Amino acid sequence: MLNTLKHYHKINDKLHTSAQPGEVDFTLLNQAGIEMVINLARADSPDAINDEAQLVQKNGMDYLNIPVDFKNPTMADLVLFFNAMTQYKDKCLLIHCAYNWRVACFVYLYRVIRQHCGDDIARQDMLTVWNPDDTWQTFIDGCLSHSNELK
Repeated sequence: MLNTLKHYHKINDKLHTSAQPGEVDFTLLNQAGIEMVINLARADSPDAINDEAQLVQKNGMDYLNIPVDFKNPTMADLVLFFNAMTQYKDKCLLIHCAYNWRVACFVYLYRVIRQHCGDDIARQDMLTVWNPDDTWQTFIDGCLSHSNELK
């Protein structure tokens, strides 16, 4: 059901990722069992929906926006994301951004640093969605080199 979302990728039964859902997709998300939507896109990202929080809540789900600057992701953004993942670990999540590129990288880092998932497995999931450009690879490398601080 969720595979109709752009750039959809299922990590496991409780963790789903995609590009920006359309307005009509939020009913589908609820019907598919999604309980929480985490949006890593900014308000000025492509296809952003101004009233997304209201649409999500109207469809019976919780919502959180962590606006990550695509050209300048920060470790502070990642810490906010890690904290949200811990807080909502028992919920069925859809995490999205404009194209699922920010999400692919953040989820990769979360799985490797916090969940101790093997790098090869987590990296393959990330690469299924996107091969990070230089900015994002530098960000990933920096976060991995500081992983003890992020645990």
